[in-house]
Amino acid sequence: MLFDAAVRLEKLQDVSALWDGIVKTFRKTGFTHAIHISVGADFKDAQFLSTIPDLYDDLPPEDDPFLHHSCNSYDVLTIGQAFVHLYPDVTPSEHSLIARAGREGLHAAFAVPMRLKGSERFGGFIVGNGMEAEEFERAFSDIAEDLRLFCLLMHRRIEDLTGTAPLPLPENPSAFDKLSPREAEVVNLLAHGYTRQQTAHRCNLSIHTVSDYAKSGYRKLGIRNRAQAAALVHATAGEPAPKSD
Repeated sequence: MLFDAAVRLEKLQDVSALWDGIVKTFRKTGFTHAIHISVGADFKDAQFLSTIPDLYDDLPPEDDPFLHHSCNSYDVLTIGQAFVHLYPDVTPSEHSLIARAGREGLHAAFAVPMRLKGSERFGGFIVGNGMEAEEFERAFSDIAEDLRLFCLLMHRRIEDLTGTAPLPLPENPSAFDKLSPREAEVVNLLAHGYTRQQTAHRCNLSIHTVSDYAKSGYRKLGIRNRAQAAALVHATAGEPAPKSD
């Protein structure tokens, strides 16, 4: 469901409409609240979208603990008041923000980093609800990979529409060595959130040719779609490569 929604949403041309669609998709999945936040490498120039508009009234968004504690790897982490005991380094002011989010219904959440600290801009998504820790983990134990892909595509689209720094392309995984240079370029772009039209424009190809390169590249990699390609790309960050079935 998340991937199908992403395909529809990334065609939108207005960031407000995009955010509304993202929130509706999260709520259908079971997450009542969502935050998208990014900052510059110096923790300045924060940009955020949130279902809790006044969340940062007492603490600036640049000080959100997600940015300081969750953006050191691409791991999808459980955060929020329900999981705060897992993070002994949380400061009193950060704890206050977490508690406020909990009172607003963001008690248990996933942190989904899209770019890591040290990048030109970094940040990602926080999505969650009012569940307690055990119930949350039980309800969403199998969703991490699909959630990360959806967030990856939506993060890319948000940055396109807001004009902030685009998500950087990763190095090709070693598995890409079996692809032709064009196949590797096309599959990498698609895996990293570019639409086929954007990929065609960047590579100076027709959309039909992009589709041909994608199909041949997927076949050589033993995968079937962009979701599996994205998982393979993320394997460069130390995550397991997708299994073909």
